[in-house]
Amino acid sequence: DSDLSWEDAHRIALDVERETMHEFPNARVSVHTEPFGDSWQSIWKLVKDIAEGTPGSRGVHNIHIQKIGEKPCVDLHLEVSANMTVKQAHDVADQVERSIRKANSDISEVTVHIESASDRVSRELAGVETELESYIQHIAERFPEIKDVCDIKIRRFGNTTHLVLRCHFDPNLCIEKAHEISSRLEKEIRTAYPNITRIDIHEEPA
Repeated sequence: DSDLSWEDAHRIALDVERETMHEFPNARVSVHTEPFGDSWQSIWKLVKDIAEGTPGSRGVHNIHIQKIGEKPCVDLHLEVSANMTVKQAHDVADQVERSIRKANSDISEVTVHIESASDRVSRELAGVETELESYIQHIAERFPEIKDVCDIKIRRFGNTTHLVLRCHFDPNLCIEKAHEISSRLEKEIRTAYPNITRIDIHEEPA
């Protein structure tokens, strides 16, 4: 985020280093931060809008933009129906690539990875989304340190289901305790909804 202060960016980088070293104690970790400027944000939005709006597309995720030389390079994962043929899927991917290049001639390279979207998962999620949100709000009430739960989103990546939510904690609560409560909340959710592949809980001050 280009609006972050240098201190906040440095703090986030240190947190990433600590978490990575905790998981891989023998690794040497160094995180460098760089501003994500308005021009790069506009490219990300452009790519997302084109990929989602192309006929035959069922969604897009894992959009990555990096600089090669002085020009941006785009990498993305495109979801298409599992019933498509290989040719049909590649035709959709080719159209996405052409549209992105046409919309921004400065982009030096576009790589589109094709994935099949699960129609079954999509139908199941349509029925449980409201129920899941109510359940999470109910479970969160068991933890007085959690002041609010918001931005609950279910994302479908192929055959996997990704749950993302934000928890607002007491600003004076230590981060270790917040992590512990988040882990307990995640365990409760997984017990009730075992088909959820990944759960990301973002901890923020209330």
